[in-house]
This record gives sequence, C-alpha cells and structure tokens, in this order.
Amino acid sequence: MVGGGVLDLLRLRKKEIARRLGAELEPVAIAVRNMDGARKRLHPDDARLLVPDWQAALAHPQADIAAELVGGSGAAREFILSALSQKKPVVTANKALLAEHGDAVFSAAAVAGVPVAFEAAVAGCVPAVKALRETLAGDNILEARGVINGTCNYILTRMESERISFDQALADAGRMGYAEADPALDIDGWDAAHKIALIARLAFGVAPQFSRIPVSGARGMDLRDILRARELGCRVKLLAVAKRADDGEGVEIRVHPGLVPREHLLARVEGAMNAVVIRAEHSGETMYYGAGAGAHPTAVAVVSDLADIIRGNGALNGAGANSNSDSDSGAAKLVPLENARAPHYMRMRVTDRPGVLADCTRILAERGISIEAIHQDESAPEKPVDVVMLTHSARHGAALESAAAMEQLEAVSAPVVVMMMEGRGE
Repeated sequence: MVGGGVLDLLRLRKKEIARRLGAELEPVAIAVRNMDGARKRLHPDDARLLVPDWQAALAHPQADIAAELVGGSGAAREFILSALSQKKPVVTANKALLAEHGDAVFSAAAVAGVPVAFEAAVAGCVPAVKALRETLAGDNILEARGVINGTCNYILTRMESERISFDQALADAGRMGYAEADPALDIDGWDAAHKIALIARLAFGVAPQFSRIPVSGARGMDLRDILRARELGCRVKLLAVAKRADDGEGVEIRVHPGLVPREHLLARVEGAMNAVVIRAEHSGETMYYGAGAGAHPTAVAVVSDLADIIRGNGALNGAGANSNSDSDSGAAKLVPLENARAPHYMRMRVTDRPGVLADCTRILAERGISIEAIHQDESAPEKPVDVVMLTHSARHGAALESAAAMEQLEAVSAPVVVMMMEGRGE
C-alpha cells in the first residue's frame, strides 16, 4: 500500500519533485510479493518495472537507493542488509524491524558509510524524526510524548464523543479502514511501542532490548473511565512516552493509556491523527502533528527521505545508540515502569458503608501516596458505587501495590483501575 503511494507521488509529482530537488527521482526496479496482483494494481508505467525478486531489484545497474516498504523482519531484513553491504543508502517504513533489530541495521550502515532513513516508520508524514535529527539537534532533549497510533486514537475519540463501547468503536474503525482485520498490533500497544523505541534511540542515544519496554494497550477500555476523565477536565489517550529519569541516570520508555488535561497539546489530537510533543531544555515544548498512517501520507515521508539522501543530508547518518540484544546501550538505562512517577487516577467499585474510604486512604498513606481529590457517585447505603481518587505524584509501583491491597478489602467488588496522569505537575 505504501509502496503504491510512493510510486503515485513519483509519477504524478515528477516535475515538481525534480524542480525542488534539482534531480530526478526515478524508480528503476520494483520487487513485490505477488507480481500478478501487482500488475493489476499498478499504473502501466510502474508495472513494466517489476522484477522477480529483491535480489534482481538491487542488482539493477541504475539502482542507487534501496527503498524497503514491505514490512516484516524476514525478507525485509535480508534486503536492507544486502543493500547496505553494497553501500546503497536505504529508506524504510519498517518500524518493527528497526525497533527490534535496529542494531544490526544501523551497525551495517555505519560500516558501509551510508545512511538509513526512516521518517515514515515513526508517524507517517509527521516530521518527528527530522525534528530530532535536525531541528532540535543542538538542544538537550528531556522528553518525548506521543499519540502515535491512529487506530487507538480513533477508538478513544469515538468512545468519548458517541458514548459507545470499545468494541463498538473498534468495529467502526474497521469499517472506516483505520483498523486491520487483526487489530492486535494497534490496540495492544505494540505499534506505538515500535515507534517510541525509535524516538528514544534518536532522542537519548539508548536502544534497550525491545521486549523490556512496558506496553499496555487500549484493548477493553471502559467507557466509564473515558467519561469520568472528561468530567475531571481530561481525556484518555494511548500514550507513548520516552523521557529522561528525574535523577538523570536512566530513560523511561513506556506505552499505556493515560489521562491528559484537556488544555494539553496531546489532548487535542482527534480521530486517527498522530502527534509527538518534544520537550527540550532550551526550546521548550514543540509539537509535530499530522496523518500518521495511510498510503499517501506515509509515502510523502518516504519521498522526503529519498530527497534528503539525494541532497547528501548528513543528518541521516547514524541513529543514536548501538547495543547488543541482551542489554541496554548508551549512557542511559531503561527505568522500570514501577519507578516511573506521576499523579494517578484510581477508580474502585465499592459498597457504600462506613470506613471504606478511610481504609483506602490508609492503604495509600502507608505507601507514601497523598490524595489530591476524591470523587464519589451518589449512592444508597450498602449499594455499589464508583469512587475515584486522584493522587499527587507517586511511584507507579506504589500505586499498583495500593490497588492490589484495596482489592483485598471486602467492600471492593471489582479490580481497581489505575492510570497515570500525564502533564499535571509530575
């Protein structure tokens, strides 16, 4: 899909691209998984460039740059490493490959002395990679937060605006083309995790083992929490966060649903759109917003990377840290999720009887957590009621321990919902 979008742009915008670039970007060989299907889909001018396999594409005498747009980590990895061994620059939109096997790719690029460009792998046409590599290159990056999965953002937006369940919103996302037939990669948070891993590599020069990044998706989000957040002046977003630890000794990288104040930039990201907010020491907060997926928006990022390579953009060389597969790399270490600090939202279902709130506040106090506010629905004695507690900044592990202790109380009748609240004076 993205490959077809790139071919469309190169064909339809050929003269304009050449005018801006001072050189022509011309596809010379196209390798696809299904040649018969591709012949039916592609424009005749592109279909004539089809070759039987990627080896033939790389061997074309006029193939100066390799673009990998098929995804996966099998043939795509072989193709990229082979291109680099031939000292051919690479453009890719393959976030999973770079997040999970980036060290092999970037090490091969360093040995070959050629760039790997991957703007399209992070947030479609949103120029987050370019911002980190170029615009903010002279600043000290403190934090990057993103709403970088359009499927989840569409679902959460629809749940709030239409007051519908997660399953209903997911079905709508599928009908609109925002969700795949198997949406697990999106709704379970892995797509966002791949992207924030790449952002962290660029921002902090650290490439932790991908499997160690704590990931919690939006699957099964309860409408009650969406609406309660709105009452509290917040919105629930699937957040991808990479930030320096407060003590400067590590980096937090995490993906999870969280509450964001309505006035915060990320709270204003609607529907299937993506955004990345970067906070740096001198430039403060900057936001990069736009379409994070789709054939043509993503193709724009691919063509931009191709143009940068043609221009000899030195900022494309290197992508931060190199590491082995068993340990973190660079100066920073991955901070465990339980050590992350933030205000917390905690919702519990309790039987309304004397002493219940006292027991809950005692549990929090025993773990060093102070309460900012308590919100309780109207209820009748001895009837279940939702109680929401907002805490001041606290260690996430302590909040989870408190929730587990509250669930042991006789009056608590359901699992306690715990979410961090981002952008509220952590």
